[in-house]
Amino acid sequence: MEGRGEVAAWCEALPLLRRIAAAQGRADEVAELVRRLRTDRGVVPQLDELGRQFGIPGVGPRSVAGVPGVAPGVPVDGLFVCPADRCDRDWVRAPGVATPECHLFEEPLARTTPERRTR
Repeated sequence: MEGRGEVAAWCEALPLLRRIAAAQGRADEVAELVRRLRTDRGVVPQLDELGRQFGIPGVGPRSVAGVPGVAPGVPVDGLFVCPADRCDRDWVRAPGVATPECHLFEEPLARTTPERRTR
């Protein structure tokens, strides 16, 4: 079964996938896969294949290496995560920047604390 990282990667790629699918008359197909992705990570391979058909380069989780021995700092203006706790997507808001949307559930990311992040 695919992990939360793959769901997070597809969440970020959904606006592009939806635009391309709409231009090719396949928006309903994407909408159905997104609906299923909300509860079933098993559709990630189907999204991967659809992305390949549309020419979207590989979508997958990214990692950022921290500095050994240095704990992450507390974000100045908040840490935001998946509102449904479905994936590993997180985002640090810069002052004055609007909170981004969860493209899977179509609502803003939820504010959290660094302590809640247990990955």
